[in-house]
Amino acid sequence: MSSSLTNSNALIEFHSDSSAPTSMLQSILPTKLWSYLRHLGKPYYNVLAILVSTTPLPSTQPKPALPDHVVPAIQEKWYYPPEIANDLAAIPLPQRAKEEIYACAWEYTRCVIPQYTNWNRYIAFMRIIIIGIVAEYKGDMIDVAGSDEVLGYNLSCVLAQLFGGTRIHKDMAREFRCFLLVTSDKASSRGGGLLFRRYVAALAKSPRQWFRMRDTDALIRFTIGAALACNDLDNVWYSEEELEILDELGATLYDSVAFFKHRSEGETNSTFAYVPDSMRIHAFHQCREALWALDVAWAGRPDHLVLSNFLRFFGGPIHMMMRRYRFVEEGLTIGKPETVTVVKQARQHVKLWNRVGAQNSGSARDVQRYKDLVARKDELMFDGLGDFLDENNQITCRECLRQTDCAEKTLYAFGGVQLCGPCRDAWGAYVNAFPERLATVFPEVATMLCQAP
Repeated sequence: MSSSLTNSNALIEFHSDSSAPTSMLQSILPTKLWSYLRHLGKPYYNVLAILVSTTPLPSTQPKPALPDHVVPAIQEKWYYPPEIANDLAAIPLPQRAKEEIYACAWEYTRCVIPQYTNWNRYIAFMRIIIIGIVAEYKGDMIDVAGSDEVLGYNLSCVLAQLFGGTRIHKDMAREFRCFLLVTSDKASSRGGGLLFRRYVAALAKSPRQWFRMRDTDALIRFTIGAALACNDLDNVWYSEEELEILDELGATLYDSVAFFKHRSEGETNSTFAYVPDSMRIHAFHQCREALWALDVAWAGRPDHLVLSNFLRFFGGPIHMMMRRYRFVEEGLTIGKPETVTVVKQARQHVKLWNRVGAQNSGSARDVQRYKDLVARKDELMFDGLGDFLDENNQITCRECLRQTDCAEKTLYAFGGVQLCGPCRDAWGAYVNAFPERLATVFPEVATMLCQAP
């Protein structure tokens, strides 16, 4: 008996010091009854508090989240406009895969260019994205250097439909051809060739060079141009310095959120393959702040509106709204470490992903192909890429590991060059200084960025 009383008294003492039962009692009892009970005395009040606190109300208890392994399998229904519904009719892909590609192109277009005034250009952008999706996971189907006919489209015609009459038509055509050239090599049997091996080495040469190459790889400035064209803002464009800052902003936001997706693909083209991953949260935070500062500075400007809309969606929300990502499959979470199953599915092209794989090294014939492509750099490469590729053999640090197998057999690792500690820290310092570079190029946000929190 005494033991039981001792335990009860201990419980009473614990609960009498807690405010939780008090608030619970107040919430379920009428005001007059509550006042009466309080006047009865502390012993009675404490006993009642114990009873309430040990008998939770069903309505106050949240349902536990489903464990990962019981998230139900999803059978997707694909939706897309009829204008693109038969675009890949003659291409040897399963019909279900074609439907997923169409829907992915539609969803991406709607996310990154949420408003438009020119439907024909909007359709042309969807077709560009269809071509890009196939290049990202079925690269052997794309040979942009060999023919202007790509997946049944005439590439020059599609690009003219999107950018015809704009001041950036020629530059954007070159930008997209460069994307196709490198991306299709990465996702094909050509991935072991000299072009892609030199490209991977060039990615890690310097942070500024990296962001210019990532810009084309992610079609950042290309999509900025497309967003302007789809809104009939044909004479609006940005300087190279402004584009570099905007590209870095977009790439940092996207790569911060896509960290585990990229790692599951053994990706070479991810900012945090080179910048310390411990900086990922900080880098996203400061870029998000910078984007909101730009948005305020540009309020009321329709030319800037389409740009900020693109960067805002590209920087994170597409990972929830597009079915190409695993937000639903992973229990409504973003940023979940990859598993063996996810890596296996990337190899199988589930969700149109692609695991960058080890390829055979290039032959003498491949060396000649590389020379031929560089000779056509004014057509097939963005301005400066040819020099990046030719200069990549000038070793700047002997401690960094130059690998060509793209981490094919390694889980939880990116592909490409593995930077040494000091080089990785230098890249981190560069990313950390982004707000200063932004304020220099866009002085209209300098005052806002300097404000104390």
